[in-house]
Amino acid sequence: MAGKDRPPPYNPYPNDIPQPYSRASAQAAGSYHGAGPAGARAGGYPGGPPPPQANNQYQQHVQQQPYSGDPGYQHQSQYRGHSQGRSGGGGRATGSARQRQPAGKTGSLARIQRTARRVKESSEISLCIKYSLFFANFVFWLAGILLIGIGIWAWYDRGVLGDVENLVSSPFVDPVWWFIVLGGIIFVMAAFGCIGALRENILLLRLYSIFLGLVLLIEIGGGVAIYLYKDEIETKFVDQLNDLAITGYRDNPDFQDLVDAIQTEFKCCGVTSPDDWDNNLYFNCSDSMRSRYKNPEACGVPFSCCIRNPNSEVINTQCGYNVRSSSISDADRIARININGCIQAFKYWVQTNLVVVAIAAGIILLVEIFGLCFAMSLINDIKRQKAKWRR
Repeated sequence: MAGKDRPPPYNPYPNDIPQPYSRASAQAAGSYHGAGPAGARAGGYPGGPPPPQANNQYQQHVQQQPYSGDPGYQHQSQYRGHSQGRSGGGGRATGSARQRQPAGKTGSLARIQRTARRVKESSEISLCIKYSLFFANFVFWLAGILLIGIGIWAWYDRGVLGDVENLVSSPFVDPVWWFIVLGGIIFVMAAFGCIGALRENILLLRLYSIFLGLVLLIEIGGGVAIYLYKDEIETKFVDQLNDLAITGYRDNPDFQDLVDAIQTEFKCCGVTSPDDWDNNLYFNCSDSMRSRYKNPEACGVPFSCCIRNPNSEVINTQCGYNVRSSSISDADRIARININGCIQAFKYWVQTNLVVVAIAAGIILLVEIFGLCFAMSLINDIKRQKAKWRR
């Protein structure tokens, strides 16, 4: 077909804006006008490439009217994609993909990805519960170390650290053993809770919860049993205390100091009465102890049973000698020693300080309950966090 019979090429640009110069546009213009290079010069820009201001005018026009309904805007996008494909290899596909994917979908996908990343990076573990459990158990851990240290220092001061036989001979009447055992239990439990909370270890937190739950059960069960069977428990407790405190009074110096401190503080003597000291070998009122051994403490009581003279700072350690003998009248005995047993004195002290005792018991129970609840909550948080990591 002759060049004059061909339809004119579509010109998307306004007549007052020159076309951007390119080889394709020049050839199209030349084919239309019917001559090769001459036609290109006639249809394009005479004398070769266009002046720079022509392309600058075109760019300003496109930037001022970049809307999708303009045919020039569509032609510009195709032209840029074709140019990128020729120069960079793949620009046409990139331009097509950009045309097919609207900007709204791209922004929504980015927002979804950012939200998913934030949800994945957010922790399920409550820092308040974690560090509250850690610091509380750290305090109890230090308290356990303090109790153990007091016990070891007491043994060292008494000079029995190297005497293993003396250490294990009377563990029940040695208060140092009580300090060390109690301190050891507190130390182990607090270490489980402290390390388990800090390292987020489920095994240690479970062991801590089990031990704390057992302590709670023992305390609650003991309180209920004392309330329901208080008479039977009191009778057995008195018998055990007579064997432990009265009979073993001179077996251990630390235990002797403890019994003296209790009798002095509560102003009592014996477990139920001063006659309980007849079960002790040194204070027995038998004739053999008085006549054969000539024991000055026979038929007497320890000095901690005596009523102290408020006007004197000196403690009379012989005030209890022979105070329970038949030669001493009841009035003289009452004037010299405390006649109430320590069980009655302790019950009276609890009744007069019931509010303080109830508050102290409530605080202990609340601390243990909160510790158990915090440990279980932290275990569940750790499980949820691990489940999130697996997704």
